[in-house]
Amino acid sequence: PLAKARSGHHAKTHHLQLVGSEAEQPKGLEAIFSQFDHSVCLHPGRRGGRFQLPEGGCVVVPEGAFGRPTDALEVAAVQPAELAGFCPDLAELESVVSPVYVLATSRGRLPCQLLLTLPMLKRPEPPLSRLRLMHRAEAKDGEVDISEGDSGEWRELPVAQPSAEDDTFVTVEVETTGVYLALLSPVKEPVRVTPDGGIMRLQLDPLASLRVPKNAFTEPGRIDFSIIPFSPDRMSLVRKLHRSETLDIASLSPMYSLDYDGPPCRRGLTVKLPLPDWMCGAERREILDRLAIMSRQRPETAWAALDAKKASVRLTRKSISFECRQPARFCLLEAASPQWLPRAALGFPRCAEMNAAEPGELLLFAAFERRRWALGARLAPISEEEQQPQQPRFDIDATSAGVEWRRLEKNQPRQSEVQEVMRQLRRRRRERDTSAVAAAAEAALEEARNRRVEVELRDGATVTLQMSGDFRLRHLGESRAREEVCVQFHRRFAGRMALFEIVPTARTATITSDFYDYLLELAADSGEPLDNDEKLVDLAGRETLTFKGVITVLSGSGEQLSNHEFTIGFRDLKAYLDLKPPPAPEEPSDGEAAVAATQTTQNAKPAEQRPAWYRYYRGCWTCASTG
Repeated sequence: PLAKARSGHHAKTHHLQLVGSEAEQPKGLEAIFSQFDHSVCLHPGRRGGRFQLPEGGCVVVPEGAFGRPTDALEVAAVQPAELAGFCPDLAELESVVSPVYVLATSRGRLPCQLLLTLPMLKRPEPPLSRLRLMHRAEAKDGEVDISEGDSGEWRELPVAQPSAEDDTFVTVEVETTGVYLALLSPVKEPVRVTPDGGIMRLQLDPLASLRVPKNAFTEPGRIDFSIIPFSPDRMSLVRKLHRSETLDIASLSPMYSLDYDGPPCRRGLTVKLPLPDWMCGAERREILDRLAIMSRQRPETAWAALDAKKASVRLTRKSISFECRQPARFCLLEAASPQWLPRAALGFPRCAEMNAAEPGELLLFAAFERRRWALGARLAPISEEEQQPQQPRFDIDATSAGVEWRRLEKNQPRQSEVQEVMRQLRRRRRERDTSAVAAAAEAALEEARNRRVEVELRDGATVTLQMSGDFRLRHLGESRAREEVCVQFHRRFAGRMALFEIVPTARTATITSDFYDYLLELAADSGEPLDNDEKLVDLAGRETLTFKGVITVLSGSGEQLSNHEFTIGFRDLKAYLDLKPPPAPEEPSDGEAAVAATQTTQNAKPAEQRPAWYRYYRGCWTCASTG
């Protein structure tokens, strides 16, 4: 995770709910471009020509393509608030590296072939990455149906050669209307494996190979091999942000990924990788003392260092080979000193996760424990097989993954909106205004209440929103504990990482450090008796927790994209967590009661002589540090 929740391990993951505003959809061709702020309407006429587009692109219309003066070509550049419905599913390490253009015409279809030029934000680095031009064709009746989201068929187009004078643009031949964009994808080399085994030479690196013993695989399968280099800019940024965790890491080799989804191997495999530069010419003992082979079998598992003895590490002049139980992702780590090798291995996951994070989904989740809880965020690839719900559009554009959506009851507006309307109402009443003005203020209050509605976002949903709204929590039960809300990144993050942090304020951190201790302090201030646990919990209903949500581009300048606050009420928190007092201790037997009474008499002290770190809690003296 890029932003870890700040309370350690968590027992539950609850559903986040976003608050949006309902919007009406216009009809006709305006429905396609009404939501786009950056769009142009071109009237090429008979002469055609070259026309500039938003975001730096251009389109070339041949002469005679549009004969009538009323013929129009509409081109829109999709902005962050609309990207969710106009981008294909992104695999791991994939990113959008061009503006996303939507083309439509008043004639329903293009009369001839056009040339569309897309500016590129990042160039591919062969042979490890390649450029892909993607196109989603027009919907029925010759119009782009924005209500269908990603349900259309995406196909890859042949890549035209970039111009010789400027390699920052790529040109595609456009034959139909629809959505066009460029993706930067890592190159994956497929490797076929069979129960017969053998030695597989890998073409991405001549020194890399995979030796499979006979009967290691129970059935034929496929392994996708890829090389993921570490970005120098990102590594320097990681060291700057997490200096204490990465201080003992001297250098890292690229990550070599062997992706395999088949049944587990019955026998070990031998992986051969090229020797990093720091190993060349060094003594074997010196290399092994500072070397850690980091391994991760699946994305959901943690990174771990292989045991050098069990892995049977062998060194040659140009390569290193070792054994492993399953295909996995590997990286060779050099520690600054042999004595700091364990610490360097513990800090490696931070480098790996921040280097591999690319534009995809931002998953917001609320993680809870019995007494400690926090909010956090992490990055993940886009979910598959998304479908758009057939409902009225909201300011939050969303697509669902094979689940039924439903609208919830109308929610209360933001507290600031209600307070502003109420202030106006009270001012009018003080001025003894007419009843018509008072009725107008009442109507404005009712409008504020009805303007905001809640949309339930289900598991696998993808949405795009500007980080300015309120977040509300809703507990959906243990069976849906892993449901999350997804926010897709915009193309401006291509080549740059972004970090989303939900940080509690100082008072919130103090309150949530120990929930029941806070209630005791609250009860002491209010004079409530300490023998009623329900009253203690209800006292917190008047309190709110304030968090700050910040999106920051991880670059040298630390550009900040968003900074907003939202609050969560303790009364709702009690309902979500089903807070109840701990069970009462078992009654001691007669013999145990007599012994306890004797010890209490011997060690008894007046209450005023007890140290400050003791506190009366549920009828007994306990240490405040243990809760």
